[in-house]
Amino acid sequence: MPVDPELVGPAGHPGPFKNGAFINIIRHGDRLLALDEASPCYEMTMELETIGLWKPATEKPITLGAHNRRHPTSGALFALAYSVTKPIVEIHHIDATGKLARTFPVTLAAPAMIHDFVLTEHYIVLLVGPAVFDWKAAGAGQPLLQWRPHLGTRIAVIGLDGSPATWHETDAFFVFHFANAFERGGNIIVDYVRHEALGVGHGGAPRQKPTLQRLHIDLAKRTLKDAQIEGVSGEFPRINDGFNALPTRYVFLPTRTATLAVTNPPSATFNAVLKVDAETGLVVRHDFGNRISGEATFIPRGTPRSTLEDDGYLALFAFDPVNHTSDFVLLDAARLDAEPVAVVRLPQRVPQGLHGSWIPKA
Repeated sequence: MPVDPELVGPAGHPGPFKNGAFINIIRHGDRLLALDEASPCYEMTMELETIGLWKPATEKPITLGAHNRRHPTSGALFALAYSVTKPIVEIHHIDATGKLARTFPVTLAAPAMIHDFVLTEHYIVLLVGPAVFDWKAAGAGQPLLQWRPHLGTRIAVIGLDGSPATWHETDAFFVFHFANAFERGGNIIVDYVRHEALGVGHGGAPRQKPTLQRLHIDLAKRTLKDAQIEGVSGEFPRINDGFNALPTRYVFLPTRTATLAVTNPPSATFNAVLKVDAETGLVVRHDFGNRISGEATFIPRGTPRSTLEDDGYLALFAFDPVNHTSDFVLLDAARLDAEPVAVVRLPQRVPQGLHGSWIPKA
């Protein structure tokens, strides 16, 4: 969004774009953080009042991505910051109190868009698709972000201490969102949504249905084994966040079914949520029919936190395109195909957005 000139002070940044900080929101170190894409983030109060740009005990704000991962043992936040001009990604290690412990770089083949990444107990995993920022192309009137499939996709496994990356190369594909990653038997297992190509500009790569995949990275043999979870497509995968970087089998995935009667809906329009067992391929579905539903956020049931991965609720919004009403819906994650636990009619429409978090009251 272009910046209103009246909002820019004499020494202010001239723009031309405003940081909307609308992609994701998390809490870390008792701070509520609103995140944009490869930008500084904003600290907010629990009443959603803006405090200002977040400084994790630093003199200046740092750049973060929209998706960042918390370590299951230390509580540290690992944050990714890619560059649109340099072939480099910076990884920030922010301790559990919200203080920047260190930053280390990872060198890429070219400046690339990396929207999300995953963490395990001992490693960071980056999947770098060939979505490259090309300023010469932009100067010639083409999209700044270019899809270059001949470069392939490169996968980096990096120790949490910033030790040199081990790179794996494979055919070109792109990842917007991961569900989770974890270590098991000398392998890193990654559950993610795979796009065969990234369409940019007019005449870009044709859109194919994104598929839910399970990737095995053999650390000793340095080999990859990637397989689609049969018949499952969708986007915005989520898990029970209490199991981030720990072994998981369930992925909660929005999808679209034939019961949606909306004519020519955009590609990211969903009307159902799936509970996918990534170990067995078993799928349970809750279909909203002719209502548009969004990303599901997991709410654990009670305290202390259950050791059962699906012991809790899925919270999401559902919009009725005929009556133009929105509901807040709670589903039982263990019995996803049952009737909703609760449906709350909202006083106005809630537009379909991007990401959210469940944050317990402090």
